[in-house]
Amino acid sequence: MLGFDLPEEIADAQKLARDFVQNELRPAEAEIDTIPDPEAAYTSDTFKSVLARSYEMGLHKLTVPESEGGLGLPPFASHVILEELAAGGAGLASHLLIAPIAHYVIQMFGLAHRHPVYKEYAEKFIEDKQGIHSGCWAITEPQVGSDIFTFGEKDIHFRTKAKHGETGEEEGEGGVTAAKEDGGYRVDGSKSAFVSNGWYADFILLMAAVDSDEDMSGTGVFLIPTDLEGISRGRPLDKLGLRALNQAEIYFDDVWVPDEMCIVPAGPMYRTLLEFIVTTGNTAVGLLGVGVARAAFEEALAHAKERSQGGRTIFDHQLVKMKLFDASRRIEASRLMLWKSAWLLTQGRPDLRLAFEARTLASEAVVHITSEMIQVFGGYGISKEYPVEKYYRDAKLLSIMDGTLDRVALSAAELM
Repeated sequence: MLGFDLPEEIADAQKLARDFVQNELRPAEAEIDTIPDPEAAYTSDTFKSVLARSYEMGLHKLTVPESEGGLGLPPFASHVILEELAAGGAGLASHLLIAPIAHYVIQMFGLAHRHPVYKEYAEKFIEDKQGIHSGCWAITEPQVGSDIFTFGEKDIHFRTKAKHGETGEEEGEGGVTAAKEDGGYRVDGSKSAFVSNGWYADFILLMAAVDSDEDMSGTGVFLIPTDLEGISRGRPLDKLGLRALNQAEIYFDDVWVPDEMCIVPAGPMYRTLLEFIVTTGNTAVGLLGVGVARAAFEEALAHAKERSQGGRTIFDHQLVKMKLFDASRRIEASRLMLWKSAWLLTQGRPDLRLAFEARTLASEAVVHITSEMIQVFGGYGISKEYPVEKYYRDAKLLSIMDGTLDRVALSAAELM
């Protein structure tokens, strides 16, 4: 029979994460959020120390088998822990979400024996207790945002061209194209400023057009270290919310990439991998939203039971009570849908449409809930003395992250 009790090992990990959030991650994120210059924020002692602490706890390797140096938790554990982290700091939670992507791909494709750099990186990542090693996913481009699932249209593909046998020649604006040469590829172009962890990562999962005359199906997938000659990055993005998550442009100027680092050549396998990543990503973004919504709800509930107006606590006013009720039910409903999507992922049966539906429900809910919880606080809600205004700013970004809500909803409808 279906049940919702978490296995003891996951429940224990959840409690440890909750304690870490309360004592360390939440105050660190709050401090990072106030630093005006993003580059100063990501080089601050606070940022470095909270990352180091999270890596010491093994939060970057939750589901890696113990025999390989990880914590050996079931795959579902990462989804449960993500909500806990987001309730304390959605920016740092987002960093920890994307950080393992390179190591995960090395495991998934068995790349450790394909090229020495992969084996070396996998070992360093697992042994890391300073938060030094992490990955990013570079796909979005200035001219290709929500078009990543538009297949079959020749005008929609990654834009920059590098001609076969030549280097550095570009046509068009933005985008990344990889031209095949003997023994490898020449990569030119750029990825937009929305590459999460793009400023900090030391490994990149890169989607680039191998055959520019094709549509999106002409895309190849590369896993490359950021120290290859010709790779550079822009300044980290200065943005409204999720300020503890570094995001930045990545530039590729005649970058030589050996054959072994093309892990998925152009063809049908690319779309299969893309759908898996997007299913996982949208489920995760939804859970980030649940965490933020829960944090705002808990703050507002506590405030409502302490704050008095009209001779009684504001919790005793029916309108306030109904706002809190509505927030609670939206959180529970969103979590249930996301848990189903996460469970299907762990069963090897990813459901892209369900992930889209669950994510849009959660992302809409977090924007609504954080707005309503500010109303519960009244004038205090817009003051930086209280955390709900930060939750509101973070919530807005979660309605855009991994695809705008409108585009994701349309993609779900097209899968019916």
